[in-house]
Amino acid sequence: MSGNIPPQFQVDIPQDRVALYPSNKRDESKLLIVDRSIGTVTPLDNFAQIIKFISNDLIVLNETKVLPARVFGKRLTGGVIEFLFLVKTARLLSSSPDQSTTTEYNVSTLLSTSRRPQPGLVISLPDEARFEVIGRSEEGGWEGIWSSEKWNNFESWLNTVGVPPLPPYIKRSVEPADYERYQTVYAQNTGSVAAPTAGLHFTPELLSRLEQGGADIARLTLDVGWGTFEPIKTEDLTQHVMHRESFFIPEGTADSINNARISGRSVLAVGTTSIRALEAAAIKGLPLKAGHGEASIFIYPPYQFQIVDKVLTNFHRPDSTLLQLIAALTGWELLNEAYQCALDNDFHFFSYGDAMLII
Repeated sequence: MSGNIPPQFQVDIPQDRVALYPSNKRDESKLLIVDRSIGTVTPLDNFAQIIKFISNDLIVLNETKVLPARVFGKRLTGGVIEFLFLVKTARLLSSSPDQSTTTEYNVSTLLSTSRRPQPGLVISLPDEARFEVIGRSEEGGWEGIWSSEKWNNFESWLNTVGVPPLPPYIKRSVEPADYERYQTVYAQNTGSVAAPTAGLHFTPELLSRLEQGGADIARLTLDVGWGTFEPIKTEDLTQHVMHRESFFIPEGTADSINNARISGRSVLAVGTTSIRALEAAAIKGLPLKAGHGEASIFIYPPYQFQIVDKVLTNFHRPDSTLLQLIAALTGWELLNEAYQCALDNDFHFFSYGDAMLII
């Protein structure tokens, strides 16, 4: 790992416990129950048992949909370059509806290559497209001009030639099943380069059973950016530059959350992305307001949560901002106990791994 592991985190996660594949069925992953009120951790063999611990809660899901944002290109000299495109920044420069001229987009991307790209570098892309490097982008990647005489829409091209952007710690090639499994069953709004992985465990049937049991479901969208993979590299957390992610909270979701706060009903956020959207929106004041926003909030201990009472999450890299967020909810002592319990009970970790419900 290339970041800083916090000294408060005392668990060593072996490489062979990093999940390379999801469970055979979505709701058959393992589930760890972390009860903050009595300080206990309880391992369960089946995620579907979550229904026993959610009754009258308001469940908040992130409906973002993952783009097949990973593409492999070649330098004119033959060297391979891996791209991770950020579609939300794509800006049309010129259009060719009848393919008589070249269509151009200004786009941002991460580039993985053995040699640092220089402005003016032209890279050949699949299916008659190319990318010319302009320079570094505001997001920390690279900015350039995507162009094609065959394609008149960048996103359509990407959906055709790209593959799911599995995280770098899943050290294998993308397989056909990943197109479905690295996506929640309720994904609606395209825009992310990483899945909101806590939601990967749900099936439509399980969500229906939760509603029948008295829970309600509210939905929002936060588009996960490549900054979610960025480890903490500074010893002083206040010096870490947090990435920005756009979000949208519908009117009905804002109303449901405000009503839950008035009535004392618990708000259960599915995933750290839902937490970031809700807590970032709460910075502008309560009651929560609907609409578009931008989350650049970095949550770490100590932090007073404004909206979220409970969380469903996967297990996170020790050097990540996501682990700090969960520690702000549980405290380091209980979090260490939870991770050690997961290790002792054969849980698997990170994006395709098992889940933890914090109540």
